[in-house]
Amino acid sequence: MSDIITLQPVAMTPCVMQDLEDRGLIVRLCPRHHELPAKPGETLWEPIYDSAESLGPHRLITVSVNSTAFAEFGTHADNEEFLLIGDDSMKPLYLAIALATRQEIERKAREKTLTGDDFVCLRVKFNDPEVSFFTMRAHVPHGEAVGRAEGRPATFYVTEPRDLETDLSDFGGCELRVAEER
Repeated sequence: MSDIITLQPVAMTPCVMQDLEDRGLIVRLCPRHHELPAKPGETLWEPIYDSAESLGPHRLITVSVNSTAFAEFGTHADNEEFLLIGDDSMKPLYLAIALATRQEIERKAREKTLTGDDFVCLRVKFNDPEVSFFTMRAHVPHGEAVGRAEGRPATFYVTEPRDLETDLSDFGGCELRVAEER
């Protein structure tokens, strides 16, 4: 028998996403956020980040989620971009992000002190330039699940280093679930 940790979904708003960025968990990719002071006749560029060469070249993958469990909840050794491009015929998608390190989350799970307050559970909003495109920082525990609804699997894109793996979090018998929405 596992303990259930219920996550209350929150709307994916610019304010919520900015709070996650202020906490160092993501980098927002949105209008005016990384604008450079290019003068007339000039084009400027600068990297947002560089991937670790040891993890291989960058790649673009598609992800289709059709599980109500956060089965792939974990961390990655490098950054990855979420490109939340989708439509209304898909099941609702939830992205849970831990507000602490993997080690802290696993410690709390072992001590039975882990709660829903240790996470932000975003009700994903697709196709919105203010919130739907961002970089998940390396080592930030996160995972996706769909709501209990009819529809196609929730599908989106991720860019990441080719050799990036997922280090699954050990919740010590605890199970994350999305609270039923009305």
